Amino acid sequence: MSSSSSQKISLSIAKKILRGFERHYENIKTASIEAKRCFENREWDKIERDSKLRLNFYDEQVDDFCKKLFTELKKQNLYDSKAKFNEIQSVEKFNSDFWKNTKNVYTELITSHKQPELAETFYNSVFCRIFSRNFYNNQFIYTKPCVSLNYIDMDEPVIDSYFVDNEQLNDTFTSILKNYRFNCKFGNFNQDIERLQDQLYKQVPRLSSEVFEMQFISTPFIRGKCAYIVGKIITQLHSDIPVLIALLNDEEKGLYVDSLLTDLGAISVVFSFSRSYFFITTDYPSAIVEYLKELLPGKTRAVLYSAIGLHKQGKTLLYRHFLKYSKITSEKLIIAPGIKGMVMSVFTFPMYPYVFKVINDKFAPPKMGTKEMVKDRYYFVKNHVRIGRLADTWEFSNVAFPLKDIDNTLLQELKIKAASNIEIEDDLLIIKHMYIENKMTPLNMYLDTANKKQQTHIINDYGKAIDELINSNIFPGDMLTKNFGVTRQNRVVFYDYDEITLMSTPVFKKIPKAKTYEQEMASEPWYYVGQNDVFPEEFKYFMLPNPYLKEVFNKKYKKLLDADYWVSVQDKIKESGVMDYYPYGSEKRMCNIYKEK
Repeated sequence: MSSSSSQKISLSIAKKILRGFERHYENIKTASIEAKRCFENREWDKIERDSKLRLNFYDEQVDDFCKKLFTELKKQNLYDSKAKFNEIQSVEKFNSDFWKNTKNVYTELITSHKQPELAETFYNSVFCRIFSRNFYNNQFIYTKPCVSLNYIDMDEPVIDSYFVDNEQLNDTFTSILKNYRFNCKFGNFNQDIERLQDQLYKQVPRLSSEVFEMQFISTPFIRGKCAYIVGKIITQLHSDIPVLIALLNDEEKGLYVDSLLTDLGAISVVFSFSRSYFFITTDYPSAIVEYLKELLPGKTRAVLYSAIGLHKQGKTLLYRHFLKYSKITSEKLIIAPGIKGMVMSVFTFPMYPYVFKVINDKFAPPKMGTKEMVKDRYYFVKNHVRIGRLADTWEFSNVAFPLKDIDNTLLQELKIKAASNIEIEDDLLIIKHMYIENKMTPLNMYLDTANKKQQTHIINDYGKAIDELINSNIFPGDMLTKNFGVTRQNRVVFYDYDEITLMSTPVFKKIPKAKTYEQEMASEPWYYVGQNDVFPEEFKYFMLPNPYLKEVFNKKYKKLLDADYWVSVQDKIKESGVMDYYPYGSEKRMCNIYKEK
């Protein structure tokens, strides 16, 4: 192949990959526009369905594109003509000069692109889908970003600004709400404006005597039955104040403001990793993420990209962060503190904010099942509305860890428990399949060191977490405290998915009364127990053995020990459609603040 011919083919391939990415991003924008329309028309089932479909958008479109590109590569003699799709190409037949050049050409094409960071990730996905791991380095893929995000020319701003003095606040809120052009009517617009002003001054009293600027991201954040308007308040003398306005659209009440949040912790919970992703419509996701990063400094860019529905970019940033951390730290990867699971091997760097989870080859008794069943349950959680109580995970394949970074005890455990999932190549440990999760304090460990006040709060949230999960059609299965974690916001989140299922699966029953003394004293159940039978009154024996904790739990959540309550939840789920979830406390809802009936 001549140099001129090779250059032309590189340009052709690079353009094809870029067009493939642009089609993908147009599909994302179309889905977001449709989500806003569904919110306006109260088509909750469709929003929920589209949220699930979007999770597989990326992989499906990359697969489809790669099959077409693979055919093109074979025509150009850039791949073995006899090879099948996803078949590993030998090192000898790989044209390294061509692919170095193709990456360089692609970089030139995306230099002035609106989403260069996403285009880089798409290129990586395409390349990695077609070629083997031998070629996954910065010569051929973007292990580091090549295009700066600081100089993107934006056709239109992503932020709207409003300068306010005391007398203009009502007018400002009017302009803000109207600028989003919701194609549905407010039920009581004037009341909403008055309440927004009232709550803003109550939450931030000093603003009543200041001139300040309000900024809001120009696209609403749509998730479930709620639309959020996100921004901040800027004053001359104080630090910025984050602001979030939550809107609901009710058949009886119309469109209305449900809450105004100015507390960083409360807004952070709305953007939590344990919640489903937003739909937003923008050509400039990097600008949105940077703005959100200013509002929520505790969130990583990986989490924020995931939060706005760009989960693959979140994975890319997380992996880059891991690579960087592993190079600069002197720490070794160790077995994660806490009670060892029977299904997963969990490890981490001591100071790293994430844990790595690998499915074991065999499960310790009494755990039953297979690897595929566990993978299915993680996929189930990924597709389900997580309501803030199910930890999000990033799924990775063929991750390389330098052997020098791995504690010997951990290495031996992986060799024994997960031998089929690991390979050693030279000085690297390759893990074929694993999950990465935010690090949390296991609930049982938190309770061991907490004072009485902390224990009371967290046990009440533990009961609330279980109650919210079952009302969202999730049966956690194993509800031992070791399977729950405590987040930085002191919220209880479930993270052990090997027994998780829909609420329709279990059969909740009361334990029959013993008819004889022998039955009453028997060590094994004297009554029939079916495969899916669950007896909630037994929970009290293993969930909270500590008498004080049990007393706290029973004050508010004794109903969780009653089979009748679980059956009533099952009945409610059968009758209702998409459930209502509010990622903020009921005390922050306008209807409760103003004591509406």
